[in-house]
Amino acid sequence: MHQHIKTTAMMAACALLLAACGSSDDDPVPVTPPPVAQPQPQPPVVTPEPVVTKLEVLSSSARAMDSVAFYGGAAYVSLANSKTEGSAVMRATLPLTTASNWSPVGMGGCAMAPQGDFIMRSPRIKMVGENMWLMQPWADTPDTMNEPSTCTLMASTASFIPRDQDLKVCNEYFCETLSMQDIELHNGRLYSNAGGGNNLLTSKDSGATWQVVRGSKESIMCYSSKFHFIGDRLFVGGECPLDMAFVESYRMNADGSKLASEDKLPMTLPDLENRNVQFIDSVEGTKQVFVGVEGGLLRSEDSGASFKFVIHEPLTDAKGYPYIGAFLALKDKPSTLVIGGFDKMHGRPYLAWSKDGGSTWTDISSMVPGYANKADDEHGTGSVSAIMQDPQGRIIVVVNERADGQGRLMQLTLGDK
Repeated sequence: MHQHIKTTAMMAACALLLAACGSSDDDPVPVTPPPVAQPQPQPPVVTPEPVVTKLEVLSSSARAMDSVAFYGGAAYVSLANSKTEGSAVMRATLPLTTASNWSPVGMGGCAMAPQGDFIMRSPRIKMVGENMWLMQPWADTPDTMNEPSTCTLMASTASFIPRDQDLKVCNEYFCETLSMQDIELHNGRLYSNAGGGNNLLTSKDSGATWQVVRGSKESIMCYSSKFHFIGDRLFVGGECPLDMAFVESYRMNADGSKLASEDKLPMTLPDLENRNVQFIDSVEGTKQVFVGVEGGLLRSEDSGASFKFVIHEPLTDAKGYPYIGAFLALKDKPSTLVIGGFDKMHGRPYLAWSKDGGSTWTDISSMVPGYANKADDEHGTGSVSAIMQDPQGRIIVVVNERADGQGRLMQLTLGDK
């Protein structure tokens, strides 16, 4: 009997299950398949156009241009004097374009007179601290002897004002005003090479008074030495006596007022022969120091303890002989360097760049206006006189197609290669 009850219960359970799910004779319930994902259209692959190295004119002048500076949202360019016009500084609002409007800056008595019987002279402008400094050759002639050799443009002044009162010196025979080719601000002090030769002067009162660090406070019949500071070390280089090129380094005292010692710091250099020094500069954030010399370029990778040539043209049978006086390391890419000057052998401008910190160089001189000039051109050799980066990060190059004129303010774009 128990077996009968168990069998009956199982049959009832199966009947309920079949009633709920349907019998095996019913059609299967259709199942909707998931939607098939359709392939999405892909945007076309766009290959970026390669950046091409080019040099474009932003502004031109019949007169020679010496330098460019950026100050208070504007660009400033210095112009040489001519037979009919005195020297000048022109200003245009940033960013610079070919349509920029250039207007003269008040010279306040700091302009050099028209050439007359004297040679063309160019003022050099440079931002030093918060002020713009103007440096220009002083000449002892009746028409020029009252011209200042050094002036400044400050935020509180509308025009340049003389700043060379303590650079007027006299001896038992005559009086003169010392001219400087460069000025730097380092650790709160100004330094300049006023007077030429091995002279290096310093001022702690914004140029009101000057004291001697090297040389003397008088004009020296040698090329002005170039100088540069790295920490408490002073680097100097030049050619004085003539045809005796040198690069030296000294330690400064605690307040930077004089040399800590007359002893030179150890330095390893190749033979400079008679190659006068054109500039000394270092690359911020690295241990690289560069020295431009006649026909070559020296590089140090140990903060100036030793140097080797990275550009070196022989004195004879060279393919060119560049005088490299302009140097720029890009602020956002310090391994990218641009150098400029002139090729004395061929009498034409010189411009080159490196993307590997100066190990290899690409010569782009053929892009520079004046490159096709003849070496014996009566107007003299064209040159690249300055290379700067503007506040927008663009590379601005100052070019003169001739030694005595045809200045060009240009923008350099470096290509992918």
